[in-house]
Parts: sequence; C-alpha cells; structure tokens
Amino acid sequence: MFSDIDQLMDRMGYDALVVYGESTASCPELAYFVRTAIPRGGIYVKKKGAEPLLVVSNLDLGCAKKGIVSTVKSYGDYGLRSLQKRYGPGRAFAELLTAILRSEGVSGSIALAGRMDVVQSVFVVDFLRRRGFRVAGSAKPTIVDLCRRTKDEWEIDRIRDAGKKTVVVVQKFEKVLEESKTVNGKVVFDGSVLSTNRLKKMVRVWCAEEGLSLVEGFILAVGPESADPHYVEDKDTVISEGEPILFDIYPAEATGYRYDFTRTYCVGRPRPLLRKMYQDVLDAQQTAFDAIKENIPCEVPFTRVCQFLRSKRWPTPLDREVKDRGFIHGLGHGIGLSIGEEPYLTRFNRSKLVLGDVVTVEPGLYQPGFGGVRLEDVVTVTASGFTVLAEHRKQLEF
Repeated sequence: MFSDIDQLMDRMGYDALVVYGESTASCPELAYFVRTAIPRGGIYVKKKGAEPLLVVSNLDLGCAKKGIVSTVKSYGDYGLRSLQKRYGPGRAFAELLTAILRSEGVSGSIALAGRMDVVQSVFVVDFLRRRGFRVAGSAKPTIVDLCRRTKDEWEIDRIRDAGKKTVVVVQKFEKVLEESKTVNGKVVFDGSVLSTNRLKKMVRVWCAEEGLSLVEGFILAVGPESADPHYVEDKDTVISEGEPILFDIYPAEATGYRYDFTRTYCVGRPRPLLRKMYQDVLDAQQTAFDAIKENIPCEVPFTRVCQFLRSKRWPTPLDREVKDRGFIHGLGHGIGLSIGEEPYLTRFNRSKLVLGDVVTVEPGLYQPGFGGVRLEDVVTVTASGFTVLAEHRKQLEF
C-alpha cells in the first residue's frame, strides 16, 4: 500500500521513483500518490527514504497543495519557459525532468511510471540515460502496481462509498423492473415498452444524482446479447419476458476510486435454462467466497470455481476447448483508481492474497444464442476472511 513505497523501493533496488501524468483524471498512477485533483497533471519525485516532491503548472499550485505531498513547486521554479524557448516543447520536457532530478540530487536506479505517449517515453528514457541517469525497467507487476495493490483504510472507504452509491443506482434499476409488467411477451413500464436505451438513460441520470462518473460507461445486455461478457453495441433492444437482463456498472466517485457490480435479472417467469444458469453462478460465487482468505494463492478461488462448474457440466478455462460457452473468463481482478489492478484471480497466478487486497468476485456462464448470467461483488481481504464492501441482494425474478 501507499505506506510501503520505501520498502518496495528497497526490495526492488530503486533509489528513486518518478511519476508523470498530464492530469490526475487520465493518470491513476499520479492520482494515487498525490490524492488530489490536478487538471494539468505534474511530476512526482520520490527518493528512497525521503519526502516526495511534486512539480506542477503555476495554474495548479493551489489544488496541488490540497493533496498529501507537502513540498510542491512549479515548473517555473525550474525554468520551463526558457527551456521551451531554447529547445521547443518536446525536448523541453526532458530537459525539465533532468533539471528537477539534478536539483533533488537523484542518483542510482530510477523507476519511471505514469502515462506518456510511447514514442515520447522512449525519447525521455534515452535522454535521461545520456545525461547519466540510470533508468531501470520492470516487467509487470511494477513497483507502482504492487504499491497500489493493497489498499489502506482511506482507499477502502472511498471504494465502499462508491459501492454504496452504486447500490442506490441498482436499487432504482430494480424498482423499474419491479413496477414493470409483461404484455404479449414484452416488458412494459409506465405504459410503454421497456428497451435498453430507455433504461440506459435512467441509469445515467441516477448516477449523476449520486455524484458517480461513468468513466467507461456500463454494460446493459439482454437476451442473446448477454452471451457476450463485454457487450458494448449501442443498440436499442426491446426487453422480452423471461430473458436475461445483465447489468454491469463500474462507476467512479469524486476522488476517482471505482466500484464494479453486476447482477442478472429477468421480468416474468425465467426459462428453465436461465434458472439453472443463475443458480449455478450463485453457487459458484459462494464457492469462491469460501476460498477467499489471507495467504491463499490467487489461482485457488478461480480453480475451485472451475471445478464446481465442471461438475455442473459447464466448460471452463481448465478445459482444452473453451471459446464462447460456459465460464470463459477470469474470476476477478483488483479495483481502485482503475478497473483491472493487481491482484487477478486467474489461472497460474500463484501470488497470495494479502490483507488489504480489494478484488471483484464475478463468475459467469454464457450460452451463445440464449444469453448470459454474471454476478459480481467487491470484497476486501481481512484477518477473518473477507468483507463485501457494498452488500446487496441477489434476485433473478422480478
């Protein structure tokens, strides 16, 4: 977690960490270390065993000082304008970074992190190396991945807050289904046939009311469309009686921390296959919950879910030919400032769950031409096992 950064630097052989982003909104790595919104981003420099430095635009000094970095300077303190005039904007950034590192007495092995165009990144690394700095690369998980993996109480509170607000949105979604009825095989709400686009508009309004940002949208897939785990087509589909309605929402609260939540529903009497799929996924999630605890390898809950679903005659990633039917994805992933962080509950991931890990648990089953079922909750690993951060009911039929 955040407080482990010096230990991680020592363990991985780094003497300094440099994180750059054009904004905290587009760079979760920078947002993680500064814990405040900085519209134009900045450069974060952390020497092992020393307090960090944050360098930002003159325009962002006020908001940068609201974060947790106590030493904040401006680009102007390092002569950015004269560097831009002399070298142009491209090289000026590399010269600016060099000036900051020399001013701070940075030496030894340096880790670079953040978000930058790949071509520019290569240029900056080459430039720094020519200036005598030892920039070292790393395979994933990187030092920042490992630092962000386990969450402290402040982060868990932010994720829990996002979860509670998400559940409010889900409750409103479910209320629409509860108040709907079926007419000639179609689902009708408030006198009109219910469709995906109509529901999506409602979801966007509800999220705005709760202060949630749909950074990457959300998934609402019905009938055969729900057989695609990440269905993204903007198609207005009429909702029919008894078919699966898969709702997967992953919004962010004000600080950028995310939640990830999925439920599957139907209005009217579910078809027998849908009922079986739902029960098998529900039992598979409980199988995963039973396996989640501190010091268990990340692959164990995944493998046990696969074994359970195989016993129910569904294909899983443990089988040779898994394409588009059965359980076709990982069990879960870490969540924080982005969707998809360490750790991953997948096959061959032998790293062990540790206190403070926050992961999704989302088994699913998919049948092409019919539809899919997925249930997802977010849990944090605790000394007693785990805690679901935003509890909510699981109910198929409305």
